[in-house]
Amino acid sequence: MKKELLTIILAKCNERVQTLQKAVDNAQNAANEESKSSAGDKYETGRAMAQNDRDLYARQLIEAKNDLHALEQIKPDEILTKAQLGALVTTNIGTFMLCISSGILEYEGKKYMSTSMDSPIGVLLKGKVLGDKVDFRGKQLEVLDII
Repeated sequence: MKKELLTIILAKCNERVQTLQKAVDNAQNAANEESKSSAGDKYETGRAMAQNDRDLYARQLIEAKNDLHALEQIKPDEILTKAQLGALVTTNIGTFMLCISSGILEYEGKKYMSTSMDSPIGVLLKGKVLGDKVDFRGKQLEVLDII
C-alpha cells in the first residue's frame, strides 16, 4: 500500500514540476516579447510584471523539484518502526504518509493524508513509535500502526 501511495504522490509531484516548468517558460517568453516592444513605461511595466511572474514560478519550481528529490529518497519497501520520512502512520484519527504535503489521497476506497515532516502533524509524529500519543488541535492521537 505504501508503494502505491508513493506512486500516486510521485505522479502528482511530476505533474506539478511539468506545469511549473511550462509556466516559467511562458512567463520568460512574455518578458522577452515585452523587451522587443519598444516605446515607453507601459512596456517596461509589462516586462517587469512578466519577470515577476517568471521569478514566482521559478521559486515554486525549485520547491517542487526539492519535493521530487525528497520523494526519490524514500524506499517504499523499507519497513519502518518509527514515524520518519517515508513512514505510513496510522492513528486513531487517520493515516498519514510522511513525505511531502500533497493533500488527501484516495486509494482503494480509503483516504490518506500526504504531509511533510515540517507540517504541524509531521513535527508531532516525528520519532513516535507504536502506542505513542500526542495532542493535536485539542485531540489526542495514538499511533496504531507504522509501515
